[in-house]
Amino acid sequence: MEPLHNLKAVTLRTGLSAHLVRMWERRYGAVQPSRSQSQRRLYTMEEVERLALLARLTRSGLSIGRIARLSAEDLRSMAEKADQPVTLPPPGTSGADDLIVRAIARVKAYDAAALEGILDESMLTFGHSGMLERLLVPLLRQIGDEWQAGQLSAAQEHAATATIKDYLARTLRPLHTPETAPRLLVATPAGQMHELGAAIAAGLARKSGWNVTYLGPSLPAEEIAGAVLINQIRAVALSIVYPADDPELPDQLIRLRSLLPDEVPLIVGGQAAPAYLPVLEKIGALRVEDLETFTRVLGEVRAGRWQPAAGMASRSPRVSARRQQP
Repeated sequence: MEPLHNLKAVTLRTGLSAHLVRMWERRYGAVQPSRSQSQRRLYTMEEVERLALLARLTRSGLSIGRIARLSAEDLRSMAEKADQPVTLPPPGTSGADDLIVRAIARVKAYDAAALEGILDESMLTFGHSGMLERLLVPLLRQIGDEWQAGQLSAAQEHAATATIKDYLARTLRPLHTPETAPRLLVATPAGQMHELGAAIAAGLARKSGWNVTYLGPSLPAEEIAGAVLINQIRAVALSIVYPADDPELPDQLIRLRSLLPDEVPLIVGGQAAPAYLPVLEKIGALRVEDLETFTRVLGEVRAGRWQPAAGMASRSPRVSARRQQP
């Protein structure tokens, strides 16, 4: 019987991260590993070789979507014709998957300058929105997964967070936003310490022409609501990433909705947001699943096409009038 290799052995042999191997399997059908009795993935030597070839070819600039289902013979032929060592590709030629692999390596090395260089390369290749959607969102998901699995230290995660936040603040802020532009408050609710999703939302909103008040992570409902009233906020955006099972968060969200003026919508996104769907529906929150939806929702709110959900109209209209005073 042919010996089988677990996922850790595959990552050591191919140089791919576990997250990327799983993504290539689920999204592109690149390999179809068997499962152990404990449901751990097990790979044949042919599958390990296949992943190694795919890794080499994507590093040479080919898209995984184009080559994932090619035969092993075709992959070997393409690799021989490429006849290149596995080195970092020149700027502008990398696929998003390869950029993620390189970015994770720089995170683990605490190499902030190189990480920013990869973000720049992605910006040039995909544009602002493409960089966020195709590189940064999956990169942050992988950073979170590896941190939870103990493959990234807290220090590495914090260093990556600081680098990416600084990069977003520099590159996604427009040259000038008029004072008359609508105001968006961005934060994470109490207990939600991971803020990069919120930072991405803030940067994208600025690029879309909003004046953004960014409060950062883990804010109690009362503090968020207080900032809304003081700063004449048009909408509130919350990022919920981790944990997905905080027993206190539903009460915080209900409390926040009760303190906000009726006409201020609550926009909620993030990897863990679906886990709180019942309370989000209860409070009439606008749940967004991706950055494209977030941008569209901001446009609808700005155009006045959002209306308070049923059950929210019991608040006294004097709250709205009071909020609009200069």
